[in-house]
Order: sequence, then structure tokens, then C-alpha cells
Amino acid sequence: MDADEHNGHAGFEIGDIVTEIDYIIPPDRTPWIGIVVYLEKNYYELHSYLGRYEDLVGVHWFQPGYVEPLPASVVTIVQKASQEK
Repeated sequence: MDADEHNGHAGFEIGDIVTEIDYIIPPDRTPWIGIVVYLEKNYYELHSYLGRYEDLVGVHWFQPGYVEPLPASVVTIVQKASQEK
């Protein structure tokens, strides 16, 4: 994973629907779906060749029913939160 891949995960917002990326899913279950409930910007300091920082994303997983803090790079957006104008 290079700097562009890490920096591309910075667009999460509270209310986004997300899922896990393949390499963190145990082989005996399907991917979980959850909702972003909190964000901590620039939480993780990465090695200089990967970029500077990565956000922490708090995800409430629907299937097990708990909140898990994760690096932004291990979840992907299924659907963005609706934006009122």
C-alpha cells in the first residue's frame, strides 16, 4: 500500500456506511457492514514513505453490534452519508 492509497481514505464522514477490506476478514465469516460513528483525524502516524498520518474511524458493526476503532485504510465506503443542502 502506497501513500496515495492511505491518503485516499481521508474522506470518511460520520454516517457513512462501510465494510471491511478483504485482508482483515477471518476466513470463516462474511464481511461486516457498519456505520461510521466517530472520527479522529490524523490519529496514526505512518512511516514517511507511506504518507504522514491516517485517520482513526470508529465503526458500529451491525452484525455483532459493537463499535470498533480502526485505521481508515482497512474499511471502504459502501454508501456515503446523505448530505442536506
